[in-house]
Amino acid sequence: MLHLNRIFVATDFSDDSRAAYAFANAFALKYGGKIDLLHVIPSFRYLNDSISRMGLPIDMDKDIYPRLLQDTEARLREDMTHFILTDHQGDVIVKVDFKAADCIARLAEQRQADVIVMGATGSAKSILFTGSTTEKVTRIATTPVLSIPKDAVPGDVNVIMVPSDYSETSFHALRGAMSMADSLTAEIVVFHVVELFGSLSENEPREAGRDELDSIRENLTQRIANWLERHPEFNIRFEAGVPHAHLVLSKNGEERRVPIKVRVTKGLSAHYEVTEYANEHADMIVMTTHGRSGLNHLFLGSTTERVVHATDIPVLTWRPVKTA
Repeated sequence: MLHLNRIFVATDFSDDSRAAYAFANAFALKYGGKIDLLHVIPSFRYLNDSISRMGLPIDMDKDIYPRLLQDTEARLREDMTHFILTDHQGDVIVKVDFKAADCIARLAEQRQADVIVMGATGSAKSILFTGSTTEKVTRIATTPVLSIPKDAVPGDVNVIMVPSDYSETSFHALRGAMSMADSLTAEIVVFHVVELFGSLSENEPREAGRDELDSIRENLTQRIANWLERHPEFNIRFEAGVPHAHLVLSKNGEERRVPIKVRVTKGLSAHYEVTEYANEHADMIVMTTHGRSGLNHLFLGSTTERVVHATDIPVLTWRPVKTA
């Protein structure tokens, strides 16, 4: 069973960012662990310089930030008391930093957080958290990031969607999907889009007369099986079967079998097709944060950020692990 020792929640106190609290509680109940709350105060050096030029006896570091730190810590403690389950309450953390996203990613790594949970968007009036902050954290964090869309509420996770651009980099998301499905009654759907202006899958040879999408689906299924076979360190193997295949996770002498399906469709853009399918058929998306292939064809960078911003369901981003 997956265990989360440290769940890191970044907030700007807006209702949208506070949506992450309910999911953090659900994670803590399901997987265990403590929940830390973090808020980043921006370090406006230009404001400090302006005050100095005005000749006012005010020092940002000595006069302004200490008060902000005290007030913000009090607000975080209030949120911790009112929104976070008592048995899972962790630390409150306030930092002053010029770049909120960098600070969140850095602190999560330093404190060995198992997951960062944050709203996909913050307050429209916020100078701290906008959609771009969350998207930037998903791009740079080495810690998995669970992005929570506006108005989302925790619920049963029956279908976990793993978008793939046909590259092996995208297959790393299967580890994150299996980590989630290990403790859930869920199936995994690998979803590939053959884009109008070209995709890696179109370069695969196929039999004459075979349906293009069926051929790509079979090739993608085999690529996943081959990749897992080459990486036994992940303790996941592919098991063919009818009516569908399974991923088998081996851990502590036991095996956990999770159904896996491979879906292939054609569309104008990957992020649109992923979002449309996910909103209709999935309960969670797990995808790697970046991937390049061909002539620097970028799928799992811009697409991930667009999906995080547009989808109605939680998105867990998973950083690829370098393997030999």
